[in-house]
Amino acid sequence: MEYFTYLTNDCNLHCQFCSVLIDCRNNNLPIRPIYALEDYITFIEKTQNAASDNEINIYFFGGEPSLEYDLAFQLTELVTKKFREKYKICFILHTNGLLLGEIPTQLRNKLSLIMLSINYEEIPKYNLAGSYFQTIIDNVINIKLHKNIPIIARLTITEETSLYTEIMQINYFFDLIYWQIENCSSFKNFDAFYKTYTYEISLLYRIWLNCFEAGTLLKFVPFMAVVKFMLLHDRSDNMFSCGYGRGMIYIQTNGDCYACSDNIEDGKHYIGTLETGIKFENYTLDKFRCKECQYRFLCMGRCGRMHIEFNEKHISEYCKLNQFMFDLFISDKERIGKALDNYEHYRKELAAPLLEYTEFTP
Repeated sequence: MEYFTYLTNDCNLHCQFCSVLIDCRNNNLPIRPIYALEDYITFIEKTQNAASDNEINIYFFGGEPSLEYDLAFQLTELVTKKFREKYKICFILHTNGLLLGEIPTQLRNKLSLIMLSINYEEIPKYNLAGSYFQTIIDNVINIKLHKNIPIIARLTITEETSLYTEIMQINYFFDLIYWQIENCSSFKNFDAFYKTYTYEISLLYRIWLNCFEAGTLLKFVPFMAVVKFMLLHDRSDNMFSCGYGRGMIYIQTNGDCYACSDNIEDGKHYIGTLETGIKFENYTLDKFRCKECQYRFLCMGRCGRMHIEFNEKHISEYCKLNQFMFDLFISDKERIGKALDNYEHYRKELAAPLLEYTEFTP
């Protein structure tokens, strides 16, 4: 199970596209956790037993969890002491990277993974030295010098950003790169966004495919996922690829639990509390428009929140953006399959557990 634990609802970087940051005053939410940590541990124990799961993944989440390093370390100590004999435990820091350079050594050594959300709006077009870009890249390099913790870059793609530019600018520095199209209630100009996004996807794909045929797998998660599910499919395609409604629990600072971090204010994804326990809705893709979709085995629904909250027209727009990407791979399926057979290491790389920490489909 995955426990996304809000260490704080505060943040040192207020991104315009953020769907996680909450107005605590208007929503009557505490900035920091007010529940007893013993109740947190009891909740995990009961949830693990009910799920018959042998893995515990603790995400330090927010807000910006690096503002609460002391609390994060305290939780690693409590969770490890209670569960190390029975479960495989992973601690994951979900951060904007600005304070990675200040992470205490004792906490850094406990981490299994860092997920770094990059705000491209903060990266200048010129004069990168001394900027937000230099801060996060220097912090990533410094982390790697001390411990080879896998670091996944996460990008939000909006109508104001450039997918191609973002990916090419950071590709060298991260173990994996995942991007997600902004989950918003509507696009300002979908036709213009579609034209830009699909053009840039095409550019990235051609670079990726040339490298793939030459023996190098560029670690672009959405592209890796398409190959994996097109040629090495290893799971049911009746569940949301993002994990919605089955394995992700977002624990707010007041102890309320949700199936998704987006739009917590409306309570649409509420599933229980630390005290009462949780109950997931039985969401499967055959209950949504995905039921008869020819791309279902590649996409697996994309995003649960999208199907719950957005209207049909808007859902179709996300589908159209991703279907363009899928068609690129389908049209080259024979070439990709041949390269997969030519390079034995690809199968191991595509089966890497690290991929499972992303949502696969943008």
